[in-house]
Amino acid sequence: MVATYTEEASRGERGESLARIVEEIAERLREVEEARDEAQELARRARVLSKTAILLIHSGDLETAEGRLLEARRMLEASKAISRSRWIRIEELGAAQEEHAEAMILLNLMRGEDLPGPEELGVEPSRYLLGLADVVGELRREAVEALRVGDLVRAEDMLRLMEQIYLTLTSAEEASVLLKNLRRKLDIARSLIEGTRGQVAEERGRRRLIEALKRLEEASENPKP
Repeated sequence: MVATYTEEASRGERGESLARIVEEIAERLREVEEARDEAQELARRARVLSKTAILLIHSGDLETAEGRLLEARRMLEASKAISRSRWIRIEELGAAQEEHAEAMILLNLMRGEDLPGPEELGVEPSRYLLGLADVVGELRREAVEALRVGDLVRAEDMLRLMEQIYLTLTSAEEASVLLKNLRRKLDIARSLIEGTRGQVAEERGRRRLIEALKRLEEASENPKP
């Protein structure tokens, strides 16, 4: 009877100990999941702020755009800190970094400033390159708007920037191979550049035609004796 009682007590203690271990693990898992949710939300909000900043840049409000990007940077840093401290992967963080890099590069280009590097922006180098590739599309928007208001010089400047970014990225062949999404983005960029180049050439030709017609009209109104 004593031996049986001892065995039962031992089994009871093991059961309680096992229950405590499982509960502790469950609590840690809950904490990790809560941390993941918090980091995901921070990254998501940062991405939204960066998207908003891009719209503000296109509208010409660079100062407000910069404020949004500073706020986005703080959120990205907080999300990254949680990811590192908990050793967890944050799905939204990579996309948020891409969007932030794209917005910051565009802001600097519109200000005529040197481009920031990935370390300066606090983003992963791979995300920087993917964001840089997306800048081509934003520059096309600037070029199209310039053509709409009759600013051919600005449209040509935007086209040159588009071509410079594309040629720089395509020259980095290893990056295109290692980053699966970069090749697709470069294919899109090439298509955008070709379309923009055609529109710029069309506007340039239209202006030459107008100038030629104007000279003919002036010549007919003022014939040489």
